[in-house]
Amino acid sequence: MKELVFIGDSLTEYFDWQSRFPAYKVRNLGVSGEPVEALFERLRRTKLMPAPDYIFVMTGINNLWLEQHDILPLYEKVLDCMRHKFAGAEIVVQSILPVLMLVEPDLIVRINHSLRTMASACSMHYLDVHSQFFCADGELIRSYLEGDGVHLTDEGYAAWSGVIEKLLAARDNRLCK
Repeated sequence: MKELVFIGDSLTEYFDWQSRFPAYKVRNLGVSGEPVEALFERLRRTKLMPAPDYIFVMTGINNLWLEQHDILPLYEKVLDCMRHKFAGAEIVVQSILPVLMLVEPDLIVRINHSLRTMASACSMHYLDVHSQFFCADGELIRSYLEGDGVHLTDEGYAAWSGVIEKLLAARDNRLCK
């Protein structure tokens, strides 16, 4: 059975990934409130273990909320640490999701563009979840976000996990050919 690991903050922690992906063994390593630097320290302290098939990482919104915008150098350290600790795993860098408060939408778009470039430079896959939270006319789908403007509703998690499902189906089909 293939194994998926989800690493991130409360957006990751608050979803039942195992129920969503029952054909996989799933580990949810989301930690509410965790900024990028705390994730890096957590990974640094992690003992070597067998690499899962896929690692999905989404982090950074807590830093942006705290007006700590220079997250890319630390994010790169997170990815480098993952690459060394989990050699053989396919690491999937997920875009930061939109929020309704405290963070300028253009900042998230710019950081996501940099994350795409970083993932490519690290030979990792970049998964654009951010764009799935907007209608064709560019309007944010507000029903995807809870009243706090940050956390996700069931609809939001369905959109996010649907993008992951498509990636897994494409990857698994590729491996079967």
